[in-house]
Amino acid sequence: MNAMKFTKAKMGALVTPSPTKNISDEERLAWLAKASAEFVNPSRANCEKYSVILDALWPAGHGIPGPVLSQDDVRRAVDDFQATNGEKPYKDPFRRMRELQGEEGFLCIAKEGVRYQLVSKSTAVKRTPRAKLSSEDWAALRLKYGSRCAVCGRNENQVRLSQDHKIPRTRDGTNDLENWQPLCDECNNVKSTHCRGCEQNCFTCSWAFPETYPPLRVDDTNKELLIRMAGKQGISVSALLNSLLNESLKRTK
Repeated sequence: MNAMKFTKAKMGALVTPSPTKNISDEERLAWLAKASAEFVNPSRANCEKYSVILDALWPAGHGIPGPVLSQDDVRRAVDDFQATNGEKPYKDPFRRMRELQGEEGFLCIAKEGVRYQLVSKSTAVKRTPRAKLSSEDWAALRLKYGSRCAVCGRNENQVRLSQDHKIPRTRDGTNDLENWQPLCDECNNVKSTHCRGCEQNCFTCSWAFPETYPPLRVDDTNKELLIRMAGKQGISVSALLNSLLNESLKRTK
């Protein structure tokens, strides 16, 4: 598959599908076969999930752009594959989707909210496969954080912890132990969404360094009040919140 520069798919990049076949079955099968042969992930099981997802994004008889798939559609395709092979439903097919869009170079997979679409056949240069901490380093890291998520603070009795690069590799983050933190699956997924297309300085990011820049939390009651007040004033919630904070902080000087 020829690698080329390709603008990363952004939120809201879904386009009108082409349900009529505008590319031959032979070309479709050749593209899928070449994609499968060039996966860089060393895990055969993960590569199988990649192939299933790509096949769902470009089904037989459909043109490009492909159909718009919901998360349920993606999960169903992967779970059907699992069932066919006598295996249990797959826990996190969307991690595989993110890897396809990331290190595997399929930036032609657009995402809008919880919907996905293959908008072209173009691919980008693949990245080095995702690293994984050794059992010893992972145990030491969990001990350092008290077996808690670095962001929300929930422990392993409440959530499943996963290994996360503080500074993403797409922003030149290293595999040094100092650049790792344990995150629960929920925080890891939200961080991934925030990082996509972000240009903020990683070293001042509350997702990358929550111990130094703890995330701001507003309880639900105050959120409702802020939304109503902002609506009445015709401004954004962020603008209102910053205005209220500035007034309050000035009075405390």
